[in-house]
This record gives sequence, C-alpha cells and structure tokens, in this order.
Amino acid sequence: MNKTIIPVIHFDSEAQAMRNAARAFDAGCDGVFLIHMEGLNDLLTPVALRMKSRWPEKLVGINYLGEDPAKALHANVANGLDMTWTDLQLTHSSNAPWTCAAMIHAALLEAPSHRFFSGVAFKHQRPEPNPETAARMADKFGFVATTSGVATGAAAEVEKVARMREALGDAPLAIASGITPENVHKYVPYVSHILVATGVSESFHEFDYEKLHRMRSICDRRVSQ
Repeated sequence: MNKTIIPVIHFDSEAQAMRNAARAFDAGCDGVFLIHMEGLNDLLTPVALRMKSRWPEKLVGINYLGEDPAKALHANVANGLDMTWTDLQLTHSSNAPWTCAAMIHAALLEAPSHRFFSGVAFKHQRPEPNPETAARMADKFGFVATTSGVATGAAAEVEKVARMREALGDAPLAIASGITPENVHKYVPYVSHILVATGVSESFHEFDYEKLHRMRSICDRRVSQ
C-alpha cells in the first residue's frame, strides 16, 4: 500500500505558505493541507487556490478550524480543491444515527474525487471508546478515518492504529500527529495517509526539507520490502 504523505502548513503568510509547499513537493510529498491555528480561515482559500494553480498535479486541501464541516466541504469543492479535513468526530460511536455525517456523505456523492478526512479517536475531542466502530462508520460515509495521539506532536498508540486497520480492511486510514522520520516505520503497515507537521519541521511555521525527504524515503523503502 503506497503511503500518501501530506504535510500540514501552519499558515503565517502567503510567501511562507508557498515556500513550504514548494519544499514539501520538492521532497516528494503528495499534497499539503493549510491550517490557521488562530482560525483566520479567510486567509487560506486564496493561497490554496494559488498552490493548486501552480502545482495542479498535487493534492491541496484546507482544515478550517472552528467551521461547520459541511460548509467547509462545500467551499473546498466549489473552489476545486482536493481535500477537506475536520478534527470533529462525525462518526463517534455514541452519535448514531450520525445525521451530520450523512449530510456530508450526500455532498460527497456529488464530488466523488474529493477526499474528506474526519477525526476518529482524535486529540482534543470527546474520548472514543470504540475506535474500530467509529472508523468503519467513517468509511461507510466515504470519509478517510483520521486518528491521532492524545495531543499535538504526540504519537498515537500503535496498537490502536493496528486495531483500526484490522477493522477497516483495505479502506483508507490516516494518522495526524506525532509522526517523525524516526517512528514512521511503526505506522507504515497500517496507514494509507500521513498528515504531518511538527515531526518534519524546523520551527512552527517552517518545514525541514531533510526530514520531509527522509520520511518519504523511509515510507517508500518499507512499502517496497
């Protein structure tokens, strides 16, 4: 299973975002997400569109912190972007019948190539007692189940990720915190998508090219073994 590596740009300025996108793509990454940690989301769309125009073959997406996920999805699809990500656990195992998830699923049917990443057993959200069920429901609704450790920069328990992979079969599974070039090999057997920031950065706003390149190389080597 090939690994899709998507570095997450902590937006500071257009020049900074474009510079880091170029760094990620030069290192062989498949796409980038934009996020504004203070929720100044209006700044993100124009820059994401510029990235997509400059690198049309790469994946470009936005995590609109604090926004309604359906609204964020509609905006990204309308703007021709490839991905939407929400930390919200739309398929939490206690949330049946998952009305919001069903609404987003209906919207995705109109944009089948768009990738929607949805939190499952995700940091800073309500504890999830049954990640396997939540992950299966995310896949049922057409989402990429996206898990994390307990905090930003904290690695997820490998055992939890392995259980989610077993529950999902061949369906996509993303991880979004705590991945580094030193530990990525532990997760390669289980995940399809790696969303990463801290582990491949030299500062909060700047990626480290060597770390990005090393992570890409390790993933490719593990897959080929």
